[in-house]
Amino acid sequence: MVGYSQKSRRLRLSRLGQAVLLASGPLASKAAFSAESAIEELVVLGTRVEARTATEVPVPVDIIRSEALTKNGFTELGQSLQATAPSFNFSRTQVSDGGDLYRPATLRGLQPDQTLVLINGKRRHKQAIFQTANTIGGGAAGTDMNAIPLAALKAAEVLRDGAAAQYGSDAIAGVINLQLKDSVDETSGFVQWGQTGEGDGDTLSTALNTGFALNDGGFVNLSLEYRDFDSTNRARPGWFQGDAQGEFKTFFYNATIPAGAGELYSFGGYSERSALGRGFRRAANSAAQNVPQVFPNGFLPQIANQAEDLSLAFGYRQDWREKWNMDASVVYGKNEYGFSSKNTINASIAAEFLRANPGASDAEIAANSGPNEGFSGGRGFAQLTFNLDFSGSVELQDNPLYVAFGAEYRDESADSEAGIPASFSCGTSATPQAIPSVIPGGFAGCGFQAFSGISANEVVDVSRDSFALYLDLERNFTESWLLGAAVRYEDYSDFGDEIASKLTSRIELSEAFALRGALATGFRAPALQQSSFQAFQTNISPAGVLERSFTASSGSPFPRSVGVEGLKFETSTHISVGFVWQPIERSTLTVDAYNVAIDDRIVLGDLVTRDAVAGNAAATAVLNQLGVNGISFFSNAVNTSTRGIDIIYSHYMPFARGDLDITAALNFNDTDIDSFNVPAGSSDAVVFPPQNRDFLTGGQPQERATLTFDWRKDAVNSTLRLNYFGKTEVGFFARQHIPIPGTRPTSVVDSALLVDINLAYSFNERFTVSVGGNNIFDETPRELDAMDVLNLISAGPNNGFRFPIRAVPYGFNGASYYMKLAFNL
Repeated sequence: MVGYSQKSRRLRLSRLGQAVLLASGPLASKAAFSAESAIEELVVLGTRVEARTATEVPVPVDIIRSEALTKNGFTELGQSLQATAPSFNFSRTQVSDGGDLYRPATLRGLQPDQTLVLINGKRRHKQAIFQTANTIGGGAAGTDMNAIPLAALKAAEVLRDGAAAQYGSDAIAGVINLQLKDSVDETSGFVQWGQTGEGDGDTLSTALNTGFALNDGGFVNLSLEYRDFDSTNRARPGWFQGDAQGEFKTFFYNATIPAGAGELYSFGGYSERSALGRGFRRAANSAAQNVPQVFPNGFLPQIANQAEDLSLAFGYRQDWREKWNMDASVVYGKNEYGFSSKNTINASIAAEFLRANPGASDAEIAANSGPNEGFSGGRGFAQLTFNLDFSGSVELQDNPLYVAFGAEYRDESADSEAGIPASFSCGTSATPQAIPSVIPGGFAGCGFQAFSGISANEVVDVSRDSFALYLDLERNFTESWLLGAAVRYEDYSDFGDEIASKLTSRIELSEAFALRGALATGFRAPALQQSSFQAFQTNISPAGVLERSFTASSGSPFPRSVGVEGLKFETSTHISVGFVWQPIERSTLTVDAYNVAIDDRIVLGDLVTRDAVAGNAAATAVLNQLGVNGISFFSNAVNTSTRGIDIIYSHYMPFARGDLDITAALNFNDTDIDSFNVPAGSSDAVVFPPQNRDFLTGGQPQERATLTFDWRKDAVNSTLRLNYFGKTEVGFFARQHIPIPGTRPTSVVDSALLVDINLAYSFNERFTVSVGGNNIFDETPRELDAMDVLNLISAGPNNGFRFPIRAVPYGFNGASYYMKLAFNL
């Protein structure tokens, strides 16, 4: 892993170097560029040479200072990154299990698990659960960005380039490094209150950060953050569509202490979050879903999500002879998700009682209908990582050769916990049974509505380890030509080994213009959350027959019966080329084009039914053994290409007796499925049907842009940001998915321009008051109508969902406003 240095060096500024803060995009702190005050921003990502700046590295790196992350009124890290970095997407979804707590964080339109997240240069653990199928990032277990508090961050670095050879598996799309605060002798924080334009979604946020100097140059920095948020609802009567009600509590720390010739360091944190989400409304006359003796008017089931996140890092680093340094570290991280169902019912329990007691009264049926809430199950993921890293330089003629090498050992485990019996049972038994409903003419469904529980048969407890070696070289062959090379070898106990490599180059043609580019191979090992997952689901067929389905783990009998022996590495080839140009003083333009080809991409397909494998005796035997009608599974089903371009222009100028920074940032991105890896005897329509594919190719905006004006004068600071989202288009919850004649074939969220504004006034050096609004012109997705499948299946024109519920990049809430008091003591 990359060594993380707390050192900061004042560098002599060249004409090109003076624009570093602006060159890092929408991103960097807005400091005036006077000769006395300018200090170049040093980067950790993209190079292991400590004195490199953002414009000196051969790949694009954005530096987003904490001031930029916290001045827009957003309370979640993912939202702030989305508003400042157009290549980063933080899509909203509805009715997707844990989606009320976590959202898919993606870079350059790829999957959440294809971006590696670091904290202080060390690998961050993944979340315990993956995105549900038919959502953005479906089947991918990414990093839970919402578990990390904004109050603890000094800056965020975004490396927009494939970097598996430098940082390891998962870095196919790029790397995000979150730097924790290291300030001392000051206490800062804020209190913020916000509300939507509709008058709901009240949010109270408060944060405190303080730092203390320790003897002989050490420090400890502490951060606390608390957030309480009410729900929003944009659905029609009786339904729910919006943000969940919940709470967020967290503590983070960052510390170093001198030890011998080096220093000991430690950092980490704990966060706890809860959110109360909702599912589809269950109709009063639904035989499979309701017990009218309990819910005479139907009901809206709720899912109470609970997440806990713990991370701890300890290490020792030391400089040797001024040219070499060593960094040894151990990092532990754990993420746990628990799901409880509320305002729900297991319809089969009352049905079983009525079958045994045919003359029972309504009151007796209600009294014997089982619980209306309870624990549905949980999943956990833990990661322990050891690193030993060396970096330094070797003198070669006039220019040194910078060398970094090291080793990494990682141990990972994933487990799950069963819910209470009523959450998954068929009647009072875990065995599938067809029980006539209490509503005549149908059969009762098994398990809790909205989130059927995890049974004892589905519980898993698996682990694996991996070992890695890497070598990274970098040298200026002339004053204007930089060349770098990296290679990394990783060996996994469950999937074997893989090698990644990378070449980078930067050529400075003049003081104002430099070309840069990279050629890299990459890989991603299948996550334990993907390879070990298994779960039953129970549904009622249109014919009124009880049917159970199953998600099979990698390498289990059913995938093997259709030719899928098991998962293997995703591999990638990444090409990027671009330039950094300062056309005039105080202006910087960066342009970077890229192409990412991924082979054997891991995806989660839809159910493979009995009809689809009617001639396959082995597959049919597995279906019979499990008592299910369909099975889904992960596979390396597709090969894809993602092409795009990032354009960032920044300009500083005096304006209206103050200072004005202007930043324009654009991302154009397109993903295509080049070919399918479908075993003989099957088809791509079965393993990965069109409604699944759409989330890869059309679920995220292909065009994103921001235009930011930041003006300050004395005690006044104002920011105006325009945020553009291109359209998204998927087939799920449309005619392509549910073939209702006369309806739209796809679900479209049209392009939109959102406008944010912030006004701040500093009474003195200690207190600042700000007010602002996000999406002040109240942009929302197009409302559903009679031609939308989702509108028809969610109860018609007068109730049900109001907007699309999948592939919504900017949410459903519309305008929101906030007031904030910040202090620095």
